[in-house]
Amino acid sequence: MMNLEGGIKVKVLLLFMITLFSAATVAHGLGTSGNGAGTISCPGGKSEKGELSFSAFLNDLPIFGSWEVVLDDSSDDKTSNGGYLDSGKIDKKNYDLGGKETTSNICGLDNKANISIHGDCGNNGKMQVRADTGWKGTFEGNIDCG
Repeated sequence: MMNLEGGIKVKVLLLFMITLFSAATVAHGLGTSGNGAGTISCPGGKSEKGELSFSAFLNDLPIFGSWEVVLDDSSDDKTSNGGYLDSGKIDKKNYDLGGKETTSNICGLDNKANISIHGDCGNNGKMQVRADTGWKGTFEGNIDCG
């Protein structure tokens, strides 16, 4: 009787471990998020101080996420650009993301552009944003990847 109970306990333990491993494999994904302060440069040469925040996730599907650049000391919604992220790569050291603007008010540009955000992961990391319409930004802040 004792051996039978022990055998059942081992089978239940193995089943539990397999279930736990399978759940961890399904839930595994890579993500990155960050925020930082820096400078936005407009095509005409004008520069503004602002902040970038973004978040993206990849889990056996295309990347999905969002981003926003907001000018410092802004009190209205006409001083931000933002949109979604839908392509690129993420690993534990760096990221290279692509997406589209859905809001474009900075630099007096109202055209929606393709954008890219890339940089290194970690504290005091550099982040760069570039838009097809010519505006770009360089920011420094904390970027989590994993």
